[in-house]
Amino acid sequence: MILANRIPPKWRPVIKKAPQETASLIRESLEEYGDGTKEAGTSLPLPFEGNKLIAPDASSRKSRRKSPDGVPTNDLVFSALLGTNDELFPKILSLYVARGSTIADVTYGKGVFWKEVRKDQYRLLTTDIQNGVDCRSLPYANNSIDCVVLDPPYMHTPGGTAHVAHQNYEGYYRNNSTTNGSGKKYHEAVLDLYFAAGDDAFRVLRSHGILIVKCADEVCANQQRLTHVEIIQDYTKKGFVIEDLFVLLRQNRPGVSRVIKQVHARKNHSYFLVFRKSNGKTRWKGPRELSSRS
Repeated sequence: MILANRIPPKWRPVIKKAPQETASLIRESLEEYGDGTKEAGTSLPLPFEGNKLIAPDASSRKSRRKSPDGVPTNDLVFSALLGTNDELFPKILSLYVARGSTIADVTYGKGVFWKEVRKDQYRLLTTDIQNGVDCRSLPYANNSIDCVVLDPPYMHTPGGTAHVAHQNYEGYYRNNSTTNGSGKKYHEAVLDLYFAAGDDAFRVLRSHGILIVKCADEVCANQQRLTHVEIIQDYTKKGFVIEDLFVLLRQNRPGVSRVIKQVHARKNHSYFLVFRKSNGKTRWKGPRELSSRS
């Protein structure tokens, strides 16, 4: 910062009354202690002419400004996308999962997420409830997986057709009865599935492993349920750090439902949440290549 600009405004009337004496004092102080930009005795040349403090000009300010490192570009990954799962998912992987990593997609289904991901980029392990593997009880050893992908049924469909594009909880986990293993129903059963799956994901993930979670909010019993907030609150208590949130806006209009009066906005977006297994004492600096991991 230019020295003349560092003089507090309330001192300036005094400086005007005794400019030579003040300039001398400033010079002596800076020569002894430095100007704050370098160590004492090695400070930058002072803007004086004799005992007169020289006001800075635009050229001197510009020359002292450091240009940011990096290459200018607009080819970035953004936090919201109007599109499809298979368009957004590879972008998330590029930010958070190093190539060659072992990824367990524990709700693989038909593999929609992976349509645009090259098969030789990752070691992919696929399981699903349809094949008899519950995401709440994974067949992997502790601390053995680099990344877990979780996309369970995230809303219940009590007899309607509004959510048939995504597998509903009833068809897979029978959440309207106590046979689902949790003793809970409707939205609470959906949450319980996410929470239990998060527990087992934490178990199998390596230190600093990544958990990518797909979810959506819903209105249940005429009550707004912000599922993504509820998941974040629970997972951070488990020991995960929330690293990112992506919003996926659907391209088509949501299915038609019979309503007498609309009282809440109809959901036409979903989320990808990115968590990291961490002790909370480290910051995310991008995916580490396998050879550099401890």
